[in-house]
Amino acid sequence: MWLDANSVGPTTALRYEATVRNHIVEHLGRRELRSLNQPSIIQGWIRTLQDAELEVSTIEGVFDILSSILGMAVEDGLLPKNPCKSKSVKLPTATKKKIIPWSLERVRAVIAGLPKRFEAGGKLAFGCGLRQGEVFGFAVEDIDFKSGWIHVNRQVRLVGTKPVFALPKGNRIRSVPLSAQLASALKAHMKEFPPVEVTLPWAKPDGEPKTFRLLFVDKKSGAYNRSVLNMGALKLALAAAGVIPPRERGARYLQAAPEDGMHALRHAYASVLLDVGESIKALSEYLGHSDPGFTLRTYTHLLPSSETRTRKAIDDAFTEAEAEAEDDGDPPAAQGASVLPAKPMCPQCALAA
Repeated sequence: MWLDANSVGPTTALRYEATVRNHIVEHLGRRELRSLNQPSIIQGWIRTLQDAELEVSTIEGVFDILSSILGMAVEDGLLPKNPCKSKSVKLPTATKKKIIPWSLERVRAVIAGLPKRFEAGGKLAFGCGLRQGEVFGFAVEDIDFKSGWIHVNRQVRLVGTKPVFALPKGNRIRSVPLSAQLASALKAHMKEFPPVEVTLPWAKPDGEPKTFRLLFVDKKSGAYNRSVLNMGALKLALAAAGVIPPRERGARYLQAAPEDGMHALRHAYASVLLDVGESIKALSEYLGHSDPGFTLRTYTHLLPSSETRTRKAIDDAFTEAEAEAEDDGDPPAAQGASVLPAKPMCPQCALAA
């Protein structure tokens, strides 16, 4: 009932269905609804998820779904209250890992290790902070070479196993500045690998077919499949760049690298912009975040040190004051220390001080 009542996208619906089946029905499905009114039952269920070694973020997501289900039961008069809202129900906590951006040397090495037909795709991910699916869905009509902008209008994502075109994450269409060097790289790519018309359904497998001239397609001239690229060409590029070790003899797969996928190029983009003083607000817009606060929380540790800026600002002020004193012929202060010229202060201000 809860699943049917949710008006979410097809990908989210599939994820919800799997979550309910694997983590809620699996452990609570045999209980009567009224028995779930006890907070102790919910806390025990949380412990079961912890014992199954689920990530804290996963448990939080599953808990939110259960809370929503039981909240609907309360509104329908089937439960007196939602036990998930009880103060005695506690979720596990975890220390959030700080993002450690790749060095520019690593960025260049990984991009150089990508297949020639996707090398410019890596440059686009780093040079404009695009998500992987947004690179896959990037088309000729999304580039404005004259004004120096690209427009992020869509992504390629999987609904189950079916690729579809869809709006970017959060339905946030956006524009991002295009650097001259990246523009040249895209032009060179299109000359060597002409854009290909690709038709996919929009938003869901049975959605309306849409056709776009994509810059990046696989060897069969189809839209890239993230699973295929990530497990194959991207892993090889990571190994070639020394991010992960080479495949061990007899091993079927290369080492897992959950924090070193294409998203790392997006993090590197953010770190470069923050390092040169770009504002959080602008970075948030370029990354397609819905809230600058999220951007700040994610990358605050990458901001230039405030104490370093403070020292520099005061040093600059002293230097300027010293230069002005020399120009006026005033004697230096006692013991060679420079002082800032005094400004007239009104009586009221003096009293307030």
